[in-house]
Amino acid sequence: MYGTLSYKSKLFSEKIAKYLRKSAYVDIYFNDLFYSMMHFFRSPFGGSRASSSWCEIQKNLGYCQQPNGLFCSEECRSGYGLTTRCPQGFQPSHAWGFRITGCWCDTYQGRSVVCCDCTPITNSPYSPSTADCGCMHFLDQ
Repeated sequence: MYGTLSYKSKLFSEKIAKYLRKSAYVDIYFNDLFYSMMHFFRSPFGGSRASSSWCEIQKNLGYCQQPNGLFCSEECRSGYGLTTRCPQGFQPSHAWGFRITGCWCDTYQGRSVVCCDCTPITNSPYSPSTADCGCMHFLDQ
C-alpha cells in the first residue's frame, strides 16, 4: 500500500513540475521570488530601482548582449539612473527573443544585472530595427 501511494505521489509531483516548467509566467514568478529573497539578504535595508520581475530568463553570458551592439543612453551603459526598462523615448522590444518582458537577467563584473532590449516608441516592438538598442540595470544599487 505504501509503495503504491509513494509511486502515485511521485507521478503527481512530476506532472506538476512539468506543467510549471512549461508555463513562462509561473517560471517568472518563481524566478522573481528567488531574486527577491537574494536581494533582501544582500541588502535588507537598501532598495534597488531595477526589478528582477523584468527578467524573462536567467542567462550566464557575463555581459548584456544589446541589439545592434548599442546602448540606448549613457545611463543604460553605466547601469545606473533609470527607473524604467528603457530610457525616455524608447519602449521594450520583443523582437530579440524575449517576447514577454523584453528583458533578461545576467551578471556583469560579478554583479547581478537586468538587460533589456529597447526600440524607439515610433517603432513596432515586435519587429527588429536598426534603431534598436539595449539598456543595463544593476540590481544591487
